[in-house]
Amino acid sequence: MFTPVESAIGGMLIGLSAAISYLVDGRIAGVAGILGPFLRGVTQCQPLKDGQLWKILFLLGLVLGGMIAMACNHDFSFPQAAPFHVVRYIAAAIFVGMGTRIGKGCTSGHGICGLPRFSSRSWVAVPTFMGCAIGTVALTRHAFKWDQPGPWALAELQWPPKWEFPVASLVACVLLTGLMILLPMPIRSYASPTLAGIIFGVGLGCAGMTSQAKVLDFLDFGGTWDPSLAFVMGCGILVSGPAFLYAEREASKPLCSDCSYEKPPKHGNYPQLIFGASLFGLGWGLIGICPGPAIAGVVPYLVDGDGPGFSFAFSFLVICITWLITDRVVVKLEKAAAAQALPTAAQPAPDGKVEDVPDVKQETEDEENVVYEAQI
Repeated sequence: MFTPVESAIGGMLIGLSAAISYLVDGRIAGVAGILGPFLRGVTQCQPLKDGQLWKILFLLGLVLGGMIAMACNHDFSFPQAAPFHVVRYIAAAIFVGMGTRIGKGCTSGHGICGLPRFSSRSWVAVPTFMGCAIGTVALTRHAFKWDQPGPWALAELQWPPKWEFPVASLVACVLLTGLMILLPMPIRSYASPTLAGIIFGVGLGCAGMTSQAKVLDFLDFGGTWDPSLAFVMGCGILVSGPAFLYAEREASKPLCSDCSYEKPPKHGNYPQLIFGASLFGLGWGLIGICPGPAIAGVVPYLVDGDGPGFSFAFSFLVICITWLITDRVVVKLEKAAAAQALPTAAQPAPDGKVEDVPDVKQETEDEENVVYEAQI
């Protein structure tokens, strides 16, 4: 079903979450860039270093948001998980995990946050993973006919819209955001990421992003096309865009007392970006899952207790493991490249003195602890 009203409101909520994260805490609300570094910190026994507490509160809120959508909007937000073979789930999850690490972002980091920042990397990444996802759906549904598609058509319009849960969620989230801003700083530092995560999860449920069928129907230009998710991206950017534009001003600062805006570079390293975005698009097009909906949907689909639901949850685990493995490989390759770029012996200075060559091992020792951004 084509649900422009529900999906538009869901997109507004996702954009509101991104705006809260940036204006209040200076954080980019890219789910892959929050989940991955959090997992890295846990594996390195550094659970609270480099903003890890903010990340875990956001992720906890995202899970809670998914549970709220399950309780109030189950049939729309969490219909039965797609009955794909478990091998397809695993393969797609591997592509998503690798792609989000190599390409440094997913739909939220590059789309909702990167596009309104006018990051050229995001403007390259989004068409890349969208194109690969659309091509993957075209192959699986039409060229190979694995999914038995029907003839081309536009999805039936849902009218009147089922507006009760989306509108109630939007009103409640706006009111809670206002109350959160009024909280004293020590309390607000905990409330802000938790609320942002909850709003993000509820927004995903309202938008239909947690429904694999809805995502894949949006990516299917050769079958029954559902344009709902275009409203998610568009309305999300309409809400998050002003926040990022405001933050671009030199004098602007986040509401938090001792933090600054994360401003990842907007240019550079395009071959790696395109490769990673292509892998992510391939995985997304195979099963219709990206990191945000995977986190929000893992509990609801496990509660359903059927085979596809367990496959959905298992794919989330595979995404996490693959991200960590890929991260280690990428860091080692970057260390090796840095070592080759430096001279191997002390070099004489113009005045005849011998200059010390930087210790490559010492300089690159802490690279794994650098906070990876969701979109660059």
